[in-house]
Amino acid sequence: MRSPIRLRDARLLLRVPLFNTFRELGWPRLMPMTMSFVVTDRCNSLCRTCDIGARYQANPAIARGELSLDEYRRLFASIGPFEWATLSGGEPFMRRDLPEIAVALAAACRPRVINVPTNASLVEATTRGIERMLAGFGDTQLIVNLSVDGVGADHDRVRGLTGNFDRLVEVARRLRALDDPRLVLGCNTVISRFNAERVERTVDHVLTRLRPDSYVLEVAQERPEYHNLGADLRGDPGDLRAALARAVARLSKVHRRGVTRVVAAFRAHYYRETLRRLEGPRTHRCFSGFATCAVMARGDVWTSTQRAEPMGNVRDFGYDFPALWRGRDARAARGAVRAGPCDCETANVSYPNALLNPGAAARVAWYALRDR
Repeated sequence: MRSPIRLRDARLLLRVPLFNTFRELGWPRLMPMTMSFVVTDRCNSLCRTCDIGARYQANPAIARGELSLDEYRRLFASIGPFEWATLSGGEPFMRRDLPEIAVALAAACRPRVINVPTNASLVEATTRGIERMLAGFGDTQLIVNLSVDGVGADHDRVRGLTGNFDRLVEVARRLRALDDPRLVLGCNTVISRFNAERVERTVDHVLTRLRPDSYVLEVAQERPEYHNLGADLRGDPGDLRAALARAVARLSKVHRRGVTRVVAAFRAHYYRETLRRLEGPRTHRCFSGFATCAVMARGDVWTSTQRAEPMGNVRDFGYDFPALWRGRDARAARGAVRAGPCDCETANVSYPNALLNPGAAARVAWYALRDR
């Protein structure tokens, strides 16, 4: 089993300089290494940092026309293998066919990891859905990221869903009981002006009570994906930076092993850049639309969920993703990315950006070796 893994690692490393050539010269037109699939705009939360749930609950009709399971199967068959996939929402477990979508993705594209973020409010749908995914996954690893924005009533207040915290604790307990080596229990905390003063308590509770295999902190962001552009999410940048710095210092004391150590190294780089960005604007060479992209619920493809340059709709290309990826709109979207420096903060995009920028990649490697 070890030899194929090493061969796949070598192939990935050989593609790194080619992605840089693709970005600068437009050739060779490689397929993405990471992809996000926003499988639904349905959500049962009313989060203070995101308007997806409020928008859906005010008008459930906005979820009509989302890609069907059969459409996803056709799309995945055209994509071929890539490294990392995220299936998100909205609340992805509001789709009853989410497990079948995930299994189809694993079979057709063979990603190393499929990551599913969830508010963990739908206890039965979430735990049974994960069991169905694992039954059909083969050796693909499944990371389930539970959103934890506070402890007890504080979490429910930020998420706008009474009883959510107790339910996520129950989901965490059930996932632990599955005892499957392919399953990584993750947690995610979004730091905003609504919870920054209590973030240390949240981090301590997550680490000592929920004991996830993986834990990531993010700063609240305005994104087209969240329908929250212009919202006041962060408050005083100095207060937010101080809260993040304290939380990161606490996380740095946790040592990881295996794939979670590698992920933690990429996150350490992400935290470093986020802390610097909170001091003032920071830019980087972005690979959105080159090494990564997002497929939205009704088939629109964006360079990323934060930049949101449109690359086309998979339905217009008969679910032939390579044809869309080579198309005129995709080339124009890449031109917009290439034209100027980027200051986007999305964690999922920061990881391929770090791998493909030599200085950042060296720093990630140092973080990984330091945590041995």
